Amino acid sequence: MSATISPAIDHRRPSRAERLCWWLALIFVAVFLTALQITITAPYGLTSLKLLANFQAVEPFQHRALIPICVAAIERLAPLDHRLAFALTEVVTWVALGVLAERALAIFGVTHHAALRGVLALTLLPPMAMVTLIPDLHVWPILARADGLWDLGDWGVRTLYYYPYDLPAAAFTLALLLTLTRIADRITGPRLIGLALLFAVATLNRETTLFILPMAACLFMRHQHRRALFGVVAGLAVLFVAVQWPLHWWFSDQPNPHGHLGATQYEWHLGENWHYLSQPIYLITELVRFLGGLWLPMILWWRFVDARLRAAVLGFVPLLVLVGLLIGRVPEHRIFLEAVPLVWLAAIQAASQRFRPICPAHEA
Repeated sequence: MSATISPAIDHRRPSRAERLCWWLALIFVAVFLTALQITITAPYGLTSLKLLANFQAVEPFQHRALIPICVAAIERLAPLDHRLAFALTEVVTWVALGVLAERALAIFGVTHHAALRGVLALTLLPPMAMVTLIPDLHVWPILARADGLWDLGDWGVRTLYYYPYDLPAAAFTLALLLTLTRIADRITGPRLIGLALLFAVATLNRETTLFILPMAACLFMRHQHRRALFGVVAGLAVLFVAVQWPLHWWFSDQPNPHGHLGATQYEWHLGENWHYLSQPIYLITELVRFLGGLWLPMILWWRFVDARLRAAVLGFVPLLVLVGLLIGRVPEHRIFLEAVPLVWLAAIQAASQRFRPICPAHEA
């Protein structure tokens, strides 16, 4: 009796059923996280969703205009309330993050198994949710004494603010990293045009695309065509001003009553942040959730991080964190959100390199 030989199966390529399951899982998680966003966070009073949708919120929040523009367009095209329109943009952004994460793992060679890349891509979503959704912990004073007994002090939670441009800003940051990496590999006209369009739209969403400029400069520093690529960085700087200046001018008559940083509408929070971080228990809890906790494996395995990723992280993350500590509120953990995809990618890529020699057969 002859044995039946089954046809060879390429286990590195997902089947249609596996791909369908991945898409369904991503969409379901996106809906779930959006539902959490709506129910356990709340907009800042001066930047409520209604004010943003009507372009009446205070500065500098209102000139982050991309999502309000999208919501206004949705309301014109369909009989939807602005809250539902904002929720739809949130769902789309979560899905986009999953797709970009899977693409990033492929570009940086984390694994040849497409199905495994899909699973690993979903690991970006929990640390993103940790930074944007989980309430801030209030732990001061640490201990209190009453009736001769020591007990916990004033411990509680504070709801985070919801700003609809935060999550898209993180997605744009990851997309710009991938685009810049492709341009560094090979400069072409279509790629440069795509970069310009993507950067302009991202800058319309939030002005923190300014940190993309040092990231790009670090990424191109050792490239053989660095003069031409630094010209790309200069072009992005001009584009940044071309997008941001009209927005600042257009909404300049909507001042922030709490803005007191020079002639700008930004707020100074270094003293407040120092007060929080000087409390030991609060500092510990902040370190646990800072960048979704991914900073620790990234630092531990830094020598295994791809050189391009090291350059991108060093060009982007320290400046973002520094500015966040100066003009952002640490209890609003979202101020570090754009760095999370970069640090996640560096941590995953470094881990894959660290443990690859142990099981080379898995990549065969």
